Amino acid sequence: MSLYIVAEIGVNHDGSVDKALKLIEKAVECGCNAVKFQSFKAERLVDRSAKKVEYQLRSGNNDESHFEMIQRLEFNSEKIKAAKDYADKLEIDFITTPYDPISLVESYQIGIRNFKTASADLSDIYIHSKLSRLDCENIIIATGMAGINSIERTSNLYTGSNKPIFLHCVSDYPCSDKSLNLLCLDLMSKAFPENRIGLSDHSIGETAALICAARGYDYFEKHFTLDKLDNGPDHYASVNVDEMKRYVYELKRVKEMMGQGIKSIQNEELGMSSRSKKAIRASRDIKSGEKLGLENTYGTRPAESGISIDNLHLLLGKTFSCNIKANDFIQWEMLK
Repeated sequence: MSLYIVAEIGVNHDGSVDKALKLIEKAVECGCNAVKFQSFKAERLVDRSAKKVEYQLRSGNNDESHFEMIQRLEFNSEKIKAAKDYADKLEIDFITTPYDPISLVESYQIGIRNFKTASADLSDIYIHSKLSRLDCENIIIATGMAGINSIERTSNLYTGSNKPIFLHCVSDYPCSDKSLNLLCLDLMSKAFPENRIGLSDHSIGETAALICAARGYDYFEKHFTLDKLDNGPDHYASVNVDEMKRYVYELKRVKEMMGQGIKSIQNEELGMSSRSKKAIRASRDIKSGEKLGLENTYGTRPAESGISIDNLHLLLGKTFSCNIKANDFIQWEMLK
């Protein structure tokens, strides 16, 4: 499959349509394949008594409650439709994460067909039972804070031909190197051979993604912001435009570097081969009728002056058709 990189805008629009559209523009500029938003309503998502998660305290207004923060970041109805329409115009895929069944249906009704569920909702059968029955283009499921058994239970709800994409994820922002546990992608690949496996990357930098790409994985998601110092819960752990450009660039380099697994001379090596490899020469005067062997030949550069030493195994034992002087380069027409 082709490399696929999602710019996770999430709530980094801070409730602003203008900012959302700018983020979409920049994601296209960075070379991303998709942008992802979030669909929720505070009253349906969080109780007013809920406390903020630790990472949400690092950036933003700590005087506002969890509920108030979620309410401020709502991006529904006309807002998300404007973002979806703009993404369509710029020809970048549009994904949203619905946090409840109503938000899922509302998003579907405005034409969204790519959905991702959050790690926190892996076991939310309310969402998955409805999502599994919709005619979607892609369904992506994040798997942070969960083991294989939990993933399997959710996977069993998706009985159709459109198998979900499972993303390995560590639900911390940013997560530590020691928690990344990237070998889990191999575990998930074995456990779910019919599903595409990728990385929802909450780590710092691009090293984790490059490791996964080198191991054959090609679906990546990274939180994306215009400014890491903006006032909001996710900006701090997101990559900015320059960082996303580098992220995309380096992943494309890995994909190109891995090649097709066929060992052969590369076009750019041909010049080196003709000059740096040796040609076969006569080590003494040789008479017509003698056979070519290691005792009457030797090799020196450049290969382009005669027959490359790569072909020596084909020549051993062949008969000379003419007399050869010592140190002459052997040519094909001298042999029969």
